[in-house]
Amino acid sequence: MAPARAPIDLLPEGTGVVVSAASIRHVLRVVDVAALIGTYRPYYDQAAAYLEQGFGHNLLDPGRWPEIGVDPDRPIGGALLDAGSGSMCLFITLSDPQRFRQFLDRVGTRLGGELESVYEDRGIVLGQEPNAKTSLVLRDDFAFIVMVDNPNLAPYDFARELASVDPARGLAASPRWQQALGPAAAHDAVAFVDVARMMRAELEAQKRLGETSPSWAEQELQRLREQGGSAEEIARWQQVADEQRAAEAQHRERRQRERELWSAVFGPLGPIVVELSLGPQAIAGTARTQAPESSLLRRALGPSGAPPPALTAASERVLFGTGGRFDVAEGLAALDALLRADGKSVDALFADIQRNLGGEPRAAVEMLDGTVSFAVTTRDVNVLATAGGRSSLGFNLTLGFKNVVAAEALVAVTMAKIPSSPLGLTGLKVKRGKAGSHVVTVPQWRDVHVALVGSTLTISTDPKFAANVERAPAKPWTPRQTQAAPIVTASAGATLLLDHALLLAMFMTRGGGGERYTPAQNQPYWRFPAVAHAALEGVPESAAYKARLKEWQRLDAKIDRAEKAQERKRTALAVGAADSLGSIALHLRETDDGLMTEGGQYFGPGGLARTIERVVEGLATIGRDSDYSVHEQRGRVEQELQEIRVRDIERALGVHATE
Repeated sequence: MAPARAPIDLLPEGTGVVVSAASIRHVLRVVDVAALIGTYRPYYDQAAAYLEQGFGHNLLDPGRWPEIGVDPDRPIGGALLDAGSGSMCLFITLSDPQRFRQFLDRVGTRLGGELESVYEDRGIVLGQEPNAKTSLVLRDDFAFIVMVDNPNLAPYDFARELASVDPARGLAASPRWQQALGPAAAHDAVAFVDVARMMRAELEAQKRLGETSPSWAEQELQRLREQGGSAEEIARWQQVADEQRAAEAQHRERRQRERELWSAVFGPLGPIVVELSLGPQAIAGTARTQAPESSLLRRALGPSGAPPPALTAASERVLFGTGGRFDVAEGLAALDALLRADGKSVDALFADIQRNLGGEPRAAVEMLDGTVSFAVTTRDVNVLATAGGRSSLGFNLTLGFKNVVAAEALVAVTMAKIPSSPLGLTGLKVKRGKAGSHVVTVPQWRDVHVALVGSTLTISTDPKFAANVERAPAKPWTPRQTQAAPIVTASAGATLLLDHALLLAMFMTRGGGGERYTPAQNQPYWRFPAVAHAALEGVPESAAYKARLKEWQRLDAKIDRAEKAQERKRTALAVGAADSLGSIALHLRETDDGLMTEGGQYFGPGGLARTIERVVEGLATIGRDSDYSVHEQRGRVEQELQEIRVRDIERALGVHATE
């Protein structure tokens, strides 16, 4: 039998997911490792010394991996071997299998967990005991760490399979692998995801699991019957068992509906193949799958059209945007299937909308031509990382209609009903704008501008948006990462853009934002348990209290200024990190035999390395450079205020405080 040429050759034919990179050096192309090590040299040296002490080698340096028999220039990756049992593996390529085995023996001796051979064939299975959940397989020039979450559901022993499989019968030799990948060129990273296969594996695992054991209520009911429990006890536990049985049946029905839905969506699809190029500017490539024209996804996706105007006509920064052309009837059918999996339906949804807004929502939806685009925007990204950042967000929305006259009538009716509709938003007002447009005033937020541009309905917090859509941008629109522009502006069935500022800045948002605490909120109720709270609160503040309160306020203002300065620093770092991290841009289109997604992750200035540095800097500023002595002073003054307040209450109410 010929040895395997790559780890994938040894994976079982039924493997559902594989992610493989050409080498660890290919993966490290996306980050400037030397720059990061230089920035955090003390931490790196400390970690390297710890590894040297524990394992005898600095495993953080791929250049030293050959010392333990691992090849840093050949494939690494992982695979989901079986979804039903949660069986998976990680794999590396070896430069010297014997040296790697010696390394394992040395580490096992030091850690007291020696690995012994529990099975040998063309390869060796190493483990602490047979049938363990975790084991190591050495085969040809490769090593596999095999992990099985539930061995009882596994169709067979995957570790032994890897040690004995003929490469001519493995995944890479299977028709589904070769048909999915085709004569593909070499890429830095490749992923293979067979969703339909994983769904079938989960169903098979459920069949292997068989009937579920009796519930705790049924067990208790059986015990009472066997031991002669009273009729009252048996009746009560019978009711509990019946209720539990009904709940379990309802859960099974819901799970069955969900499986039917996902089977309808993914069942007809072939394996998804992702091919990526890795670099400091981008992680980009394609994801493709074979799908018949009768599949739900192809039926719902419309023909490729113009770029989404919610993005390309935006005059504010787009943080998230999507759009495309869809078949309305198929889209409604898909939505109905999705809702039915949760026990609801499109009809019920339309009925609910009709109760709130009136009119005929289904008829309104059927007026649409399937062209839609949406974007979340902001005028100032720096505000996002502050406590009130979310309220600064805006949006753009466009909907294409088949008939402009019908669209005009629908807008007129809807605008007339908004102020009185039971939407839960009080204070909504509608006024006429320019050229037949409408302006909806939303309390404590931005005005929403509604206008028709031809047969396209535009709804936006940006007053310039409708005009931009009408005349189209004077120059080609480009995202912040210009290398993503061909993806976002290409003719496609669907497009997506995500600026990481939306996630990163909000992740670093400082909590709070309400009214600042004052000592008056902390009355000494516990010192006067027999006195009504209202009576304590009614005692006026004495001159001594007010004089000391001024000192507390001075210290609190100093702390507040320091906290705001730190918040501004965190905000700047968050926005800078988001700019370095960049954005994700993808578009989806039909091919002759299926669907293809193109795009990826596009980095900004400094790339991933600078992003990491800025995030670490941002997290480090929490509590750094804070003068906690001021907090201690404020605390002591507040204790003094409490004692003054206690004496004031004693004098005013003629009562004595408890200790």
